[in-house]
Amino acid sequence: MTLAPSRTHLADARSSFLVLAGWYVALVVAFGLFLSTLSGAVPADCGGACDSERSRALLFGLYVATPALFLALLVSLAMLAVLVSRTRIRSSAAVGTLSAVLPLVVCGLLAASL
Repeated sequence: MTLAPSRTHLADARSSFLVLAGWYVALVVAFGLFLSTLSGAVPADCGGACDSERSRALLFGLYVATPALFLALLVSLAMLAVLVSRTRIRSSAAVGTLSAVLPLVVCGLLAASL
């Protein structure tokens, strides 16, 4: 009778999820810091329909980055489930980072191309 190998030495799903969530929180905080560096002043010679740099970036974040980030999160969660259940990686940090970085890089490249 052969017993299944123990999974106690492999990555923990909860810890890997926390690492994954940390990457997404870091991205949102970085975007907030980026927004704080932009000017909120509307150009003086502009008519009534002008926006500031900050409001344009905020609208981009709301209408483009938020749906892309949500889609990336769904892909990351699916990758996390696969990596935790089917790989023999021991580090939760490695599993969480692997599941977060690829979708975030793809979203960043797509957003930068707009």
